[in-house]
Order: sequence, then structure tokens, then C-alpha cells
Amino acid sequence: MRLSPLLAALAVLLVACDDPAPPASAEAPTPPAAEPVAPDTLDPATVSDGGGIPLSPAEVDRLVAEDSLWAEALRIHYDAVVLDGHIDTPTLMLDRGYRLGERHRRDHVDLPRMAEGGLDGAFFSIYVARGYGEGQAATDRALAMIEAVNRQVAGLEGAALVRTADGALSAARDGRAAILLGLEGGHALQGSPEVLRLLAANGVRYVTLTHANTNSWADASTDAPRWGGLNTLGRELVTEMNRLGVLVDLSHVSDDTFDDALAVTRAPVILSHSSCDAIRPHTRNVSDNMLRALADNGGVIMINFYAAYVAPGADLDDVLDHVQRAAEVAGVDHVGLGSDFDGVPRLPDGLGDVTRLPWLTHGLLARGFSEADVRKILGGNVLRVLAEAERVAEELRREAPPPPASGR
Repeated sequence: MRLSPLLAALAVLLVACDDPAPPASAEAPTPPAAEPVAPDTLDPATVSDGGGIPLSPAEVDRLVAEDSLWAEALRIHYDAVVLDGHIDTPTLMLDRGYRLGERHRRDHVDLPRMAEGGLDGAFFSIYVARGYGEGQAATDRALAMIEAVNRQVAGLEGAALVRTADGALSAARDGRAAILLGLEGGHALQGSPEVLRLLAANGVRYVTLTHANTNSWADASTDAPRWGGLNTLGRELVTEMNRLGVLVDLSHVSDDTFDDALAVTRAPVILSHSSCDAIRPHTRNVSDNMLRALADNGGVIMINFYAAYVAPGADLDDVLDHVQRAAEVAGVDHVGLGSDFDGVPRLPDGLGDVTRLPWLTHGLLARGFSEADVRKILGGNVLRVLAEAERVAEELRREAPPPPASGR
């Protein structure tokens, strides 16, 4: 595998991470196996961070006076482990020098507002636009963004880079925001298992198989198909993701790619930021049949807040409609939140930034969701899936040794 000067020189150190990464290198080593949380010991319905309510007493009193249900909503929301499947703040961190630790008046996410909104952790999107192509420039872009996130988080007492379900739980219970990394845009893999291993070694915990573009191994939902789903290389890459404990993310992919990935994977998959086609017909949204297949796989759909995927003139109630539809069709064990904060031009009224997440909890309770179900949706379900992917990876590593480097 030919390496650019940036990739060859880059040594990404995951300081403050639960499982420090080795430097990026041509050998692209298999990430060291973490001690996984046993999925059968993690109860998504009761998982807690033990946190308190950070709002002022006056604000709490105001909300409770408005609706007594707020007392229950605030208790549950700030005690639950709340995780977001997809946040695009890393692009701002790399391109604009956006300071995660400082409160901003614009954009959607920063550390102070995460605390106010009760967001305990998130998958930070390592987004690589299609314009970088499917060669070294795309991989370099991903590595540069990972480095930008690492550098900032290393200097923040209130955040920690994590790779595992246990790491996310530990960070949340310590009062630190758990930052996980997800690669958005499978073209950045260059169609190479070695690049996949390299990015996994540098902290990537999921790969969105495509972005808006079909690539050399998978078809996208918003581009012309080339393969009728996954080709042989694509199936090999999904298998390698399973072995590495990297979640397979099926947001953005075509229906055929979705079906092929489910046929190949041994671990549950995610849709990190998608919504329901039955509510808002859109090529980026997911049909009821896909939701049922996702449930059979044990995976999770994390509902996207982007107004264009939610409803014309979208508001918070429209997002709740998508959550409810997914819960009705797939089951409440297979639903989460994937806001797309900092990655979209318009959010629904009432969900303008991360501080508004408690209003989702209030809305779910008002619609009759139980406390256990709300805790699952807020973050318990995705923790279960992450822990199960770690278990499958350990099982696969026992079955067979890592494949040799190809010499590409």
C-alpha cells in the first residue's frame, strides 16, 4: 500500500482514550482487543450515568409549572445515558478551528451545550466529501480530521475519546463526554482492508459504507448503481469490519446494499442518521420492510433530525413521529437518535441545537413511552449494539488469525 507523506508521518495519539491507539503506519495493525462489556449484562432499559440536572432551579420550576410531566422527564433524561449516532462537528474543528470546549452562539454542538442538553456521548463523524475521490487524498482527509479531534479532546477535562461500550459508560459516569469516531464515506477506505485496519487502529468505530456517492464496492441511495448492492470486495470489507469490531453503518446506502450487508454481517448494524420513509418519502429514509429486517438483525436506526428528511416545515413533533414509527415497526429495542447536528442547514423548530434534547424525552413520555423505553431510545440500544459488535469481533478473532497484509 502506497502511503502519502501525511499518512506516513502521522502518529495519532488517542490521549485520554479508554484504549490508546498505536501510531498510523504502513503495517495497519489490528487494533488490540478490548475487554468487552458482555451484552447480557448491559440492560438498555436501566443503564444510568448517575448524573444530576444541570439546569438552574428557576428553570426547572418554570418547566414543571408549565407541565408537571417535566419533573419526570428531567429526572429520566439527566440520569439516562444519552448518545447521538452522528454529529458533524469534526468538520468545523478541522476546517474552522472550532473550539469544542467553548460555548458558541452559532452551530449546534459544543461541550458546554452537550452538558446542558444531557448528551453524554456521540459518534463524531469523520466526514470525507465525495470530491476527495477514492484515493489517498480521501484517506488523508480522514486522518487529518481524526488528528484534529484527538488534539482538542486531549486538552479537555470534560471529554474523553473512547472506543468501546464500557469506555462510553465509564466516561459518562465520570462526568465526561464520551467521544467515539465514525467514518462517513466508505470511499476513504480506498477499497482496501489495510486502510480499514489503519483507520480502526486510529479509533474509527463505524464506517458508513457510502456517502452520497456509489464507490468501488457499494452502491449509494442517491447515486447511480454500479454493483447491484455490494460487490465481492464490499462483502469482504463488511466481514473485516465485523472482525475489527467496527460497526457497519447503512445510512446513505441503496436498498440492495442494505440487503447485501445484512446477508453478510454477523454483528448487528446501525443506521447512524436515517429516518422513516413511511412518514417522509425520501431516498435517504428507510422503508418499513427495511426496519423489520433491521430488527431481525438486532441493529438500531438512529433518527435523523434534518428537516428535509423529517417533514415540510418540520418541528419537534415531526421528529417524534419518526421515532414512534420506527418503534412501532422495528420495536423499541431498535431505535435511537442520530441528529446530524452541525451537518445540516436546517433543523426542526424546537430542536435548534443540542440543548433541546430534553424536549425529546418530554415528548416521548407525553406520547406514552415508558421510562424503560425512553432510556433505550436515548442511548441504551446503541450501547447494546456496540457491546454485541465487540463480542462478535472477539469471537471472530478466536476463529481465525488476522489476514496477512496484501502488499498493496
